Amino acid sequence: MEDQSRPTGLVKTNEKAVFFPDQQFVERATFLKKAFGNNPRNYCTLDRKNEESRNKEILKNYPPKEGYDIVQWPMAICKEGGSNAYVEYILSSINKDAEEWLENELSKYPDGKKLFFNLGIPPKLNNIVEKEEE
Repeated sequence: MEDQSRPTGLVKTNEKAVFFPDQQFVERATFLKKAFGNNPRNYCTLDRKNEESRNKEILKNYPPKEGYDIVQWPMAICKEGGSNAYVEYILSSINKDAEEWLENELSKYPDGKKLFFNLGIPPKLNNIVEKEEE
């Protein structure tokens, strides 16, 4: 059978879409919506080696608050993170599960992997149907 596939230009094989569960982690999803609006880059190139230095950049301008987490987009684990990140404080008790989810999800990928963050659940591939030409 002849291969009838053709390139769409929509996905590059070295990139991965990550779907953040916005209904499960509402507070963090609200933060990400605002962050994506202020910083249209919704991608993250993993770079754990320099995470600590980027985190220090952020903490210079955002002192710790008791009972709160400092959340940032792009995250410090991302090459794009650091001084230009969008930052807010979120109650630690609310943010804890979202942080665990992110840590678990990001642990699946090596440094250098480019991840595109989306809010919601991933689309089902069988729902993507190409219209037949007449």
